[in-house]
Amino acid sequence: MKQTALHSDQHSDRQPGYQTDRSGPGTDVLRRHGRSFYWAGQLLSGEQLSKAASLYSLCRGIDDLADDALTESEKAQAQQTLSALDQALSERRLPEGELRAVYLQAQQLLSEEPLALGALRDMIATVQLDLQPVRVSSQRELLQYAYGVAGTVGVMMTCLLEARDPLRALPHAIDLGIAMQLTNIARDVLEDAHLGRVYLPADGAAGTLTPAALVRGCSESRHRAWQGVSELLTLAERYYTSGWQGLGYLPFRARLAIAVAARVYREIGRQILRRGEQRYWQHRSVVNSALKLRVSTKALVQLMAEAMGHRQTAHDPSLHRGLDTCLTHRQHRF
Repeated sequence: MKQTALHSDQHSDRQPGYQTDRSGPGTDVLRRHGRSFYWAGQLLSGEQLSKAASLYSLCRGIDDLADDALTESEKAQAQQTLSALDQALSERRLPEGELRAVYLQAQQLLSEEPLALGALRDMIATVQLDLQPVRVSSQRELLQYAYGVAGTVGVMMTCLLEARDPLRALPHAIDLGIAMQLTNIARDVLEDAHLGRVYLPADGAAGTLTPAALVRGCSESRHRAWQGVSELLTLAERYYTSGWQGLGYLPFRARLAIAVAARVYREIGRQILRRGEQRYWQHRSVVNSALKLRVSTKALVQLMAEAMGHRQTAHDPSLHRGLDTCLTHRQHRF
């Protein structure tokens, strides 16, 4: 996640409306950097894919601002840039300079969806946390972070895909984003440690860890980290289940695509557990094309079978206990 161009002109000359072919700058970014999502996106209509890819490009650019800031001066500049973007979105004021294009892209995508704009602002606030040394103290703190960087994407995507009964759909969308982020954290413990970050909560099985110990290969630290990874993937299952339960609110083609994306990403965690502790530290887990096809087929078969029952499951409120989301503070912001 190192290619960043928030100030790129690839969006600055976009005309109102969305292209209906399956190409374009946003789709190219998705194809190069979000392979699982691009795979699932082939089930979307041209317009849906264009919106989803543009959102991916927007969110990736914001996230990369933090990831690309390595020196203290770069981090300070990224902090200033993200704060300026948040203020511009809050005031509905077109900024000057490098933020102009990303602001216009956000407005074009989300201006008619106040909850989605609120989610984007929550994402910006959370990304700024990565500009400081990351040590997560508790599971609640981790879930709040996962909402901020990924549950928010679920909110924005659900709005763009025009889900029915959005206030019932959005809690499930948040949960699917959280589940995917927990999988992402479980997969990238060593990669994050190289960036000076530890996301495994200190009040869990991993205990208190330091990035340096993980990087240098301390066996005791890595064993505790593995226990934390296993615990995190167990927690992710609860959120994947809730996310799946909300698919029925989506239009048909969007439902198929999100089901495939969810199951392919979930498979990363299952593969981590199958491979075991020793192999976990050898290389990053990926879902190859053959496995991706099998998982996708099973996801679609299950989705079709469940559609026959026409059941809608209420959201489990315990999954959001203690979380501050765009849903909980929408009355104050809008």
